[in-house]
Amino acid sequence: MGRGDVVAAVGVVGVVGAMGLPLGVLWAWLAPAEFVARSAMPGAVLPFVGQDEHPFDDMATFVLLGLAAGVLTGAALWLLRRRRGPLVLLAAVLGSVVAGWLAMRTGLWLVAARYPDLASTGAPFPRPPVLQSAWVIVTQPFGVAVTYCITTAWNGSDDLSCG
Repeated sequence: MGRGDVVAAVGVVGVVGAMGLPLGVLWAWLAPAEFVARSAMPGAVLPFVGQDEHPFDDMATFVLLGLAAGVLTGAALWLLRRRRGPLVLLAAVLGSVVAGWLAMRTGLWLVAARYPDLASTGAPFPRPPVLQSAWVIVTQPFGVAVTYCITTAWNGSDDLSCG
């Protein structure tokens, strides 16, 4: 492992981590809002029929976007023949954790700005998409690790060269 490998790994962490911004924007655009109406009880809301599944839809959308980004990242990094190895894999997984966290924070910030709180109006209103668990950020690193490891096992060459 030389200095070039370490520089490449730092670059991988930065580039893969920066992917979280567009992923967060894409999630904020795709995730469905839940339409609700104010309840008679103070501060309570009632979802419309068929709208109560949207919190799951929001999480599933984020998970699938993260998994797709992880698989594509793992495949793209495998194509960097000169830098293949465990250091690039670790850098990609670390960068993917950063990307997942950044996507979650960016997406939640954007949907909060997009859907103002209209509960006091009394009219039905859309409630912003939510992520009910922060564990959704692990799907992108999982996709990267599995894809990179599968391509490594499929390669069959001791030095990870083209095989």
